[in-house]
Amino acid sequence: MKDQKAQAEEAEISGKEASAAHLPDAERAAPPAGQPAPPAPRGAPALRAGGWMVPAYAGALLAIFLGERVVPTIEWLRYALSGLGLLTLVLVTALRFATAVRETGERRAVERSLAVLSALGVVAVAAYFTTTDAGRNLLGVSQAAPELRARIDAATMVGWVALLVIATVPLFFGEAALAPMRRAERIEVRRVRAATLSGVTLAFAAVYSALFVYAASQLDLKADFSYYRTARPGDSTKRVAESLTEPLKITAFFPQTNEVGAEVEGYLREVKAASPQITVEMQDRLLVPALAKEAKVTQDGVIVLSRDTSRETLTIGADIKAAGAKLKSLDADFQKALLKVIRAQRTAYMTVGHGEMNEATSAAEGRTAKNLRKLLESQNYAIKDLGLAQGLGSELPKDASVVIVLGPQKEFLPEEVAALKRYADDGGHLLLALDPEAKVDLSPLAGAVGLTWKPEALANDRVYVRRRFNDSDQAMLVTTRYSSHASVSTLSRHAQQAPTIFPGASSLDKAEGGDLKIDFVVRSLGETFADANGNFKFDEGEKRNAYNLAAAVSKELAPGGDGKDKKELRAFVVADADVFSDAAFRNEPNIVLALDAFRWLGGEESFAGEITTNEDVRIEHTKEKDQVWFWATILVAPAMVLGLGLFITRRGRRASGRRA
Repeated sequence: MKDQKAQAEEAEISGKEASAAHLPDAERAAPPAGQPAPPAPRGAPALRAGGWMVPAYAGALLAIFLGERVVPTIEWLRYALSGLGLLTLVLVTALRFATAVRETGERRAVERSLAVLSALGVVAVAAYFTTTDAGRNLLGVSQAAPELRARIDAATMVGWVALLVIATVPLFFGEAALAPMRRAERIEVRRVRAATLSGVTLAFAAVYSALFVYAASQLDLKADFSYYRTARPGDSTKRVAESLTEPLKITAFFPQTNEVGAEVEGYLREVKAASPQITVEMQDRLLVPALAKEAKVTQDGVIVLSRDTSRETLTIGADIKAAGAKLKSLDADFQKALLKVIRAQRTAYMTVGHGEMNEATSAAEGRTAKNLRKLLESQNYAIKDLGLAQGLGSELPKDASVVIVLGPQKEFLPEEVAALKRYADDGGHLLLALDPEAKVDLSPLAGAVGLTWKPEALANDRVYVRRRFNDSDQAMLVTTRYSSHASVSTLSRHAQQAPTIFPGASSLDKAEGGDLKIDFVVRSLGETFADANGNFKFDEGEKRNAYNLAAAVSKELAPGGDGKDKKELRAFVVADADVFSDAAFRNEPNIVLALDAFRWLGGEESFAGEITTNEDVRIEHTKEKDQVWFWATILVAPAMVLGLGLFITRRGRRASGRRA
């Protein structure tokens, strides 16, 4: 009986539930007669309406951006967009705070966090408006000193950008996590909080990266790995700039937004830092036609150096591809123009008539002096020939700043040697390059400056340069032994990285007696020997030693109190003329040796230093190197990869077997 009664009650309850399920929503939700209706969930309408706040917030920021950055010249449209955007931001933020006040529990905590982030965005926009002209005038920043104004502008810009990123990114992340749960009775607070914290982390990472890049951009450091990279000012150019005693104006004519102009401006900024006498201006010739006409500039990409009445023009070009080669050699070209402006041109005489390297008839295996001529011209020297017709056998020209004897193949007449000696004794400057391959007696030339010349060719069977890949290569000497004399100061500072090549050298020594000051500035390596029989082998009786390859000879004749009337004999003598040949100039330290020697001879040893260049270096392949690379890439590398794979596979199998 009890079981039947229980079954009847269950059936009655099921029937009531079934009948209630077919009732309309209004009747089903109505409370029983005589009882009050339950209160609606607090804040539900507001939560359902909160989904529009983020789109409105983003739209307000977009309106401000359009007003301030896209249409700033149309005042009415700018003020309309910016004002509407700012008003929308404030209203959305106020509604968020109102929603947070109405909510309770976990919802209140979530809405309060989003409201604070929204308010932070409003603060960021307010900080931005302080960087506008109206904001500067209102705060008095526009009347501040230029340096203080620049610092305030930079700090304000960094501040409002950082605040805006830190406010909006977490706000959008948190709202994206909250949106699917707005209609739910309960929300997952931890999910919203985790999304917001993720946005905070991402925002701080972005701000940190931006601040790091901004701080790095304020440093005067630059690393350029591009193909069309610009040569930086070398030590030599900076020292020339430091020697300026009168103002020098440098004007570069480039369009306002130009890649080549940006590279040139960076170079000129470093040159300007070397001397307070230098002023640099970047001008667009179309905006300053009068200045361009005065400088006689008719195209973009021109640098004009002017000092008093002296003016030099250096053309680079404005197209990055066309100007790539000139940017790489900018330092050398700029120094050439700079020297022409700051001092008068000098004259270098090169002897002729004895088969010298500077004569056109001598062209065997790169044994020419075209590059040496270019080097002298870059140092503002005018080059002239000096033979019997020009006074080599009687009296040398009075305008000779330096006289060069470059590898003669014939003996000099006694009258010619006497004329050179008189020129030196009168305070002249000589560069003598003696060559043992000539098989003639050049001892009188060395004796004119207090030296003795030993014509035996030197060789080194341990350290040498390969050229023909036979025993004759042992005469291609390499040395890094330099003294501290001013004529080799650059090589001395970088000795281990600057080996000079002497392709067939003899040796020098000091003559007995005399009052000349002689410094042997370049010496061979200790394994070198004098190859008397010319077989390029170290035979019995031959001695290994460090031989003198170059000497700097000087004698002060008439010291001047102010340095202007100073007369001093100076001579630079090398025991191998080929060290200045075009073939040897493929080795950059040989160029530095010649450059420093001429600077010392001209009394400009303070200009010593490197001239930087980023010109492409020719890559030379040999049969042996090609074979090594072929077998290394075809056989060795694949075999190493295969062997490593087999080793790892076997090791894994053994380990799995032991575990089993």
